Amino acid sequence: MKNKKIKDKKEVLVYEIFSKIFMVLGFTSIFLSVILDSNQPEKNWIVYGIAVSLLFLGVSMYLRNLVKEDKLILGMQKRKEVYEKIDLRTVTFDSIESLKSGLEKNSYEYLSIGYYFKRVATQGLCYYSKFIEAPQLKDVFEKEVVKFRKFYNERCKTINGILFISLPSISDEDKEYVKKISKDFAIAEEIPVNQSKVSIITVLIDEQEKKGYYFDIPDSYNTKIYTYGCLVLRKLFKV
Repeated sequence: MKNKKIKDKKEVLVYEIFSKIFMVLGFTSIFLSVILDSNQPEKNWIVYGIAVSLLFLGVSMYLRNLVKEDKLILGMQKRKEVYEKIDLRTVTFDSIESLKSGLEKNSYEYLSIGYYFKRVATQGLCYYSKFIEAPQLKDVFEKEVVKFRKFYNERCKTINGILFISLPSISDEDKEYVKKISKDFAIAEEIPVNQSKVSIITVLIDEQEKKGYYFDIPDSYNTKIYTYGCLVLRKLFKV
């Protein structure tokens, strides 16, 4: 089975223009039929107008749906390109204990299962955070993601997770991995269909250098859940 060819930006634009033209024609036909019917009521212009309007609006919807998937893919590709230009933010801190204290000052409470937790009941939003010491990054991250997804329930309809992962040493590969997984969470949240309700920010911690690294994105982007975590981290690291 051949893969569907993705229409380029110009093709999508042409389809959208014609879709809007047919939409305008659809509403215009109704307007004209009302005027004509008032002058010639015996002709049933309203009936004709409705039929023509439905035809034009149907064509408009058909053209729009033809490029709906292409438009979404192009949008995601553009967003990926934007994210690719953003480097990990480098932050400093005094100690792990100071970070934990900062979470508590931001109304997080420590749970016996090892997570810090805060809930905004009016939004159905739950914040979870955890500090981990690990020999390497990937395996521990994948295990934690599974745990975070299990927190999703009726009380926690959207979940922002922050993982503070302390490593013996932080390589360029670790930073690239964090950037990739963070972009994936941010982009998944922006997809109109089946939007992700769980978004996790990973903060690489270098305890010897007292430095942290995480993927921070502007508040103007359509990533509310991920952005909530970024706001917490900015307060925590005073940036």
